[in-house]
Amino acid sequence: MADIYKNEMFELANTGVNLLYTTPSDTRALIKGVQVTNSGANAIITLSTNNTTTSYNTAIHSLTTNTHATLLDNPMVLIESETLSIESDVANAVSGIVSLLEISRN
Repeated sequence: MADIYKNEMFELANTGVNLLYTTPSDTRALIKGVQVTNSGANAIITLSTNNTTTSYNTAIHSLTTNTHATLLDNPMVLIESETLSIESDVANAVSGIVSLLEISRN
Protein backbone atom coordinates (compact mmCIF):
# COMPACT_ATOMS: atom_id res chain seq x y z
CA MET A 1 0.00 0.00 0.00
CA ALA A 2 1.59 3.28 -1.16
CA ASP A 3 0.72 6.83 -0.20
CA ILE A 4 1.32 9.48 -2.85
CA TYR A 5 1.11 13.21 -2.18
CA LYS A 6 0.08 15.18 -5.28
CA ASN A 7 -0.67 18.70 -6.47
CA GLU A 8 -3.03 19.14 -9.42
CA MET A 9 -2.69 22.64 -10.88
CA PHE A 10 -5.29 24.19 -13.17
CA GLU A 11 -6.26 27.24 -15.24
CA LEU A 12 -9.90 27.60 -16.25
CA ALA A 13 -10.05 28.58 -19.93
CA ASN A 14 -13.85 28.32 -20.20
CA THR A 15 -17.02 28.77 -18.16
CA GLY A 16 -18.09 25.13 -18.30
CA VAL A 17 -17.43 22.36 -15.80
CA ASN A 18 -13.72 21.44 -15.72
CA LEU A 19 -12.57 18.06 -14.41
CA LEU A 20 -9.77 18.52 -11.87
CA TYR A 21 -9.21 15.00 -10.58
CA THR A 22 -10.49 11.42 -10.93
CA THR A 23 -9.77 8.92 -8.17
CA PRO A 24 -7.95 5.88 -9.63
CA SER A 25 -9.31 2.37 -9.13
CA ASP A 26 -8.29 0.66 -5.86
CA THR A 27 -7.49 4.07 -4.38
CA ARG A 28 -8.88 6.50 -1.85
CA ALA A 29 -8.07 10.20 -2.17
CA LEU A 30 -7.90 12.68 0.66
CA ILE A 31 -8.42 16.18 -0.77
CA LYS A 32 -6.53 18.43 1.62
CA GLY A 33 -7.32 21.75 0.00
CA VAL A 34 -8.39 23.64 -3.10
CA GLN A 35 -6.78 27.07 -3.47
CA VAL A 36 -8.04 29.42 -6.22
CA THR A 37 -6.86 32.81 -7.47
CA ASN A 38 -8.86 35.26 -9.58
CA SER A 39 -6.77 37.56 -11.78
CA GLY A 40 -9.73 38.86 -13.83
CA ALA A 41 -13.26 40.11 -13.31
CA ASN A 42 -15.37 39.12 -10.29
CA ALA A 43 -16.18 35.41 -10.50
CA ILE A 44 -18.41 32.82 -8.87
CA ILE A 45 -16.57 29.53 -8.37
CA THR A 46 -18.41 26.22 -7.87
CA LEU A 47 -16.58 23.09 -6.69
CA SER A 48 -18.41 19.78 -7.14
CA THR A 49 -17.92 16.05 -6.66
CA ASN A 50 -19.44 13.26 -8.70
CA ASN A 51 -19.98 9.62 -7.78
CA THR A 52 -20.54 8.51 -11.43
CA THR A 53 -24.32 8.98 -11.16
CA THR A 54 -24.91 12.28 -9.33
CA SER A 55 -23.05 15.57 -9.02
CA TYR A 56 -22.95 17.39 -5.67
CA ASN A 57 -21.90 21.01 -5.11
CA THR A 58 -19.39 21.06 -2.28
CA ALA A 59 -18.44 24.75 -2.31
CA ILE A 60 -19.68 27.94 -3.95
CA HIS A 61 -17.55 31.03 -3.53
CA SER A 62 -17.73 34.58 -4.87
CA LEU A 63 -14.21 35.72 -5.71
CA THR A 64 -13.49 39.39 -6.38
CA THR A 65 -10.79 40.64 -8.75
CA ASN A 66 -7.17 39.96 -7.73
CA THR A 67 -8.00 37.83 -4.69
CA HIS A 68 -7.63 34.22 -3.63
CA ALA A 69 -9.62 31.76 -1.53
CA THR A 70 -9.49 28.28 -0.06
CA LEU A 71 -12.64 26.40 -1.12
CA LEU A 72 -12.64 23.59 1.48
CA ASP A 73 -13.00 24.09 5.21
CA ASN A 74 -12.05 20.48 5.96
CA PRO A 75 -10.46 17.60 4.03
CA MET A 76 -12.71 15.60 1.70
CA VAL A 77 -12.50 11.86 0.99
CA LEU A 78 -13.10 10.50 -2.51
CA ILE A 79 -13.34 6.79 -3.33
CA GLU A 80 -12.67 4.90 -6.58
CA SER A 81 -13.91 6.66 -9.73
CA GLU A 82 -15.29 9.69 -7.89
CA THR A 83 -14.32 13.02 -9.44
CA LEU A 84 -13.64 16.59 -8.40
CA SER A 85 -14.69 19.36 -10.80
CA ILE A 86 -14.71 23.15 -10.80
CA GLU A 87 -16.65 25.79 -12.69
CA SER A 88 -16.33 29.56 -12.98
CA ASP A 89 -18.71 32.05 -14.56
CA VAL A 90 -15.66 33.94 -15.96
CA ALA A 91 -13.23 32.41 -18.48
CA ASN A 92 -9.44 32.86 -18.46
CA ALA A 93 -9.31 34.43 -15.00
CA VAL A 94 -9.27 31.65 -12.40
CA SER A 95 -6.36 29.34 -11.64
CA GLY A 96 -5.38 27.25 -8.67
CA ILE A 97 -4.13 24.06 -7.11
CA VAL A 98 -5.63 20.95 -5.53
CA SER A 99 -3.51 19.33 -2.80
CA LEU A 100 -4.27 15.67 -2.16
CA LEU A 101 -3.09 12.34 -0.83
CA GLU A 102 -3.75 9.15 -2.79
CA ILE A 103 -3.91 6.01 -0.66
CA SER A 104 -3.58 2.79 -2.65
CA ARG A 105 -5.59 -0.19 -1.46
CA ASN A 106 -3.28 -2.69 -3.22
